[in-house]
Order: sequence, then structure tokens, then C-alpha cells
Amino acid sequence: MEKNKKGNVGQIGGLIGGIIGLIFLVVVGFVSLNILTDANLLTEDSAMADATNHLTGNLTVGVDNVSNKIPIMFTIAVAVILLGLIVFLVMRARQAQQANGGTI
Repeated sequence: MEKNKKGNVGQIGGLIGGIIGLIFLVVVGFVSLNILTDANLLTEDSAMADATNHLTGNLTVGVDNVSNKIPIMFTIAVAVILLGLIVFLVMRARQAQQANGGTI
């Protein structure tokens, strides 16, 4: 009876793709919000100008908060990827040993 082991590789690939997609969406969101803020689409009177200034200030504070957490997120992502790689290598080693008739 042969087992299908391709599912584990798909999970690791999905995890990596999800992390890359999340980073891409955050960057695109910040860039598009910055473009809309620079276009002065919200400025009609002094109240709107104040709202735009507050929005820009909040964006700057938010970017600073996220940029402080990026090294932590990358560290966690690298740890998860390394753990997945170790699991994958152990599975491949066991598979090779089973083909040779040995045990690990």
C-alpha cells in the first residue's frame, strides 16, 4: 500500500505563498493609500484638509508600528520554513531507508 506524501510539500508551498501574498497585499495597500493621499482627493475645505492631515499622520504612525514588527514576522516565517524543511528532509530520509530496507 503506497501512501501519498505530496500533500506535505503542498502545505509548505501554500504557507510560503500565503506569507508572500500577505506581504504583497500590505505593501500594495500602503502604496495605494499613499497615492490617494498625495492626490489631494479629500481636500475641499478646512475640515477635509484637517481630516487628510490626520489620515496622513495615522498612516505614518501605522507604517512605523508595522515596520517595527517586520523583523519579528520574518524571524517567525524563517523558523516555520526551517521547521517545515527539517520535517520534509526527515520524511525523505525515511522514504529512502524504506526503499533500502533499513530503519531510522
